Amino acid sequence: MVLLKLTYEFDNDEKKLDIEKFECLDPENITIYTREGDTIYVATGDYVYINQLIKESTSGIKTYATISGKVKVEEGQIKVINDKTNSTLVSEEALDKIDDIRKDIIIKSCENLGIEYENKLIASHLKENNKLIVVNAMDIEPYQFNNNYQFQDNITALLTTLELLSNKFNVNAYLLLNKYDDNNIDAVKKVIDKYPNIIFKIIEDVYPYTTNQCVARKYFKDYTYNDILFLDTFALYKIYVALKEGLPVSERYLTVILNDAERVAVVNAKYGANIGTIIKDIIKIDTKDKDIYLNNFMRKVKCANIDSLIITDNIKTIFIMNHEEQKSSKCIKCGKCVEICPVKINPLADKLDPSCIRCGLCNYVCPANINLNNKEK
Repeated sequence: MVLLKLTYEFDNDEKKLDIEKFECLDPENITIYTREGDTIYVATGDYVYINQLIKESTSGIKTYATISGKVKVEEGQIKVINDKTNSTLVSEEALDKIDDIRKDIIIKSCENLGIEYENKLIASHLKENNKLIVVNAMDIEPYQFNNNYQFQDNITALLTTLELLSNKFNVNAYLLLNKYDDNNIDAVKKVIDKYPNIIFKIIEDVYPYTTNQCVARKYFKDYTYNDILFLDTFALYKIYVALKEGLPVSERYLTVILNDAERVAVVNAKYGANIGTIIKDIIKIDTKDKDIYLNNFMRKVKCANIDSLIITDNIKTIFIMNHEEQKSSKCIKCGKCVEICPVKINPLADKLDPSCIRCGLCNYVCPANINLNNKEK
């Protein structure tokens, strides 16, 4: 159990939280959802090893097994039943040192090794003459602690990778942490002298001014947003594993929040593990008659079936809230949404402004309970 400090963004009240840490690295099974057009490399009855390629999407995103065992292919999904042996494929591309790795190999690793929705963005930025690499190591969303733990567990690997990218691509590299990330700030201060190319910056702001768009606008005014390659802690860690091991990562962190931070847990879990099972059987939270929100409760993205969720890159936080009947009413023109908007747009416009950062503050303050983010851009 680790004690961390959280600042509430709306009334500046500070509160210390006990954050429980769990692991789900040996699940009974994993599920991989498939879509029309996916190339599937396994069939029912096949045996797969950890790191074995299972499927590839039409956009080139590759999915690998994160446990070993027998395969069962059903309509719309692939299931791997864990044999508990942890049988693993080892990549021939694994390196003892990454210092001498070439630029083209770095780009290829980012393109080909399953860095999910980020891979094309990262690779294209590295191919271009981007002017800055900024690692936003802060947990941007309220009550989220995934980056915090990722950073604590892998600080040397992360700083080494950022220094490498700065050297190989001849760009300035920034590392950003929030003033409330006490443990991580202290750890960086002890070792930052070993990484002369990394500029370490402590951010005084809190959500939503820690989002990439707001950070760029305030701290990097001399650059356009497209000049900067923003990475979070996990994206940087994925690059490290791709370069060092020649493989994709097989696990990630997920934050689970009960009510108003009544209980906070961070779990390190295998991709494809069932989130509903993790919450009920490992963290032991009863979700019956609860409202489940994904990633940011202020955006009002509600989950109807927790048992259908699996660990992916898209789900970072689960909010389990006491059920409340929330009905929307007509806008009363109070102007609270406009006043609170950090990017100074009008949330009441017919279409969502492209500048919207989807922080959810307008939803949070709306007395009519209107989901103002639920518009097409």
